Amino acid sequence: MSKTIVISSDARKTGKTLLGEALTALLSGSGLSVVCMKLSRDGHGPDSPTSSPGPPGSDTFRYRSSGAEETVFFKFSRTDELRAFMENSPSRADVRIIESNSVLEVIEPDLHIHICSRREMKRSAEGLQWKADLVAEGPLDTDTAGRLAGLVPALMGMGAVSSITVGGKHWLNIQGDPLFGEGRMDLLKAVRETGSILQAAKSTGIQYKRAWVMLHDAEKRVGARLVCSGRGGEGGGGSSISPLAEKLLEIWENSERDFEDMLKRLEIR
Repeated sequence: MSKTIVISSDARKTGKTLLGEALTALLSGSGLSVVCMKLSRDGHGPDSPTSSPGPPGSDTFRYRSSGAEETVFFKFSRTDELRAFMENSPSRADVRIIESNSVLEVIEPDLHIHICSRREMKRSAEGLQWKADLVAEGPLDTDTAGRLAGLVPALMGMGAVSSITVGGKHWLNIQGDPLFGEGRMDLLKAVRETGSILQAAKSTGIQYKRAWVMLHDAEKRVGARLVCSGRGGEGGGGSSISPLAEKLLEIWENSERDFEDMLKRLEIR
């Protein structure tokens, strides 16, 4: 069944079509079919419903250029005309994006976005911001419209398209206190691979002094040696990691796989 998104606003020129374009591009770019509908009460435009993309620069043309499979423009005068039109305009598209205030009188969308304005409010917009699922301050610019569009799939349970993901930091703790994170573990791996704290610092992009402090601090936290260094100048003499460090790296690598699997299970749907 098609999902329906309604974009309403307090006034004209608040960025409704800009948001619709961003949504259309996002959803169609993810392989979903999109129909965009612009409904106008006693406004400008043809007197009968049309699916023509319209002239370049028109709202319907912009929707079609953003990836809409079909665009529909309908001008009406009475609510019963709008109701009849909506009842007789089923869509096989995955998503319908409807730009209208009045349509909220005859349908219950899956998601309602309302754009507020500091200008005088249209009568048809009264109370809409309190009913909307997502309220934005207009007029929108391109960047804001893009960010808002990115929120919509998650709000509609369309996880495969969503720009919102579940993230987290992977740590090893000792007695409940953080012991190692990705930075220190990468540094230990680099010492194992290069045989040198100096080379490990270079390969991980860390200053040598900072790398030495990180390793020394980790040894203080765990209470045992993690790096064994030979004699020599700064970073010289060769270094290796201790058996304890090897075991900690093994625990880290195993838990890292489990951590990534957990994040995948927590993906937004």
